Amino acid sequence: MLDRIPKSERIVVTDENFGDLLLESLKQAVAFKQGDKSKARVRVRYATTTTRKTTVEPPPRYDAKRVRTLREKLDLSQAVFARVLNVSDKTVKAWEQGSSPPSGATLRLLEMAEEHPENFLTKVRRVDSGHQATGGGS
Repeated sequence: MLDRIPKSERIVVTDENFGDLLLESLKQAVAFKQGDKSKARVRVRYATTTTRKTTVEPPPRYDAKRVRTLREKLDLSQAVFARVLNVSDKTVKAWEQGSSPPSGATLRLLEMAEEHPENFLTKVRRVDSGHQATGGGS
């Protein structure tokens, strides 16, 4: 990364100059916002992981049986499974009935839940039987 910035333009931040550099940056930002581009120092950060250098494996497909098996393996009701995935109960039911398979980012999320259930379940908190969970009821 530093090899793309000429040494003459590199800024070394120290405890002594931090405040001055911060104030100068704010002044430049205000000037830029007001249309003065002459003092703007633009820093471009180039990602090293690009599509030219990598391949990304697509997520697996999840049919009704696979969704239900995963949910049961996690020991979650349809409603709780839906909440953890941030989808509606109806969506989970549709997946498990085979009428509407999961798609998009949900496929990757299901894959992560399948491969790392312990991480997925960190979002689920059980309440003791003497207390009700949020949502009311009698």
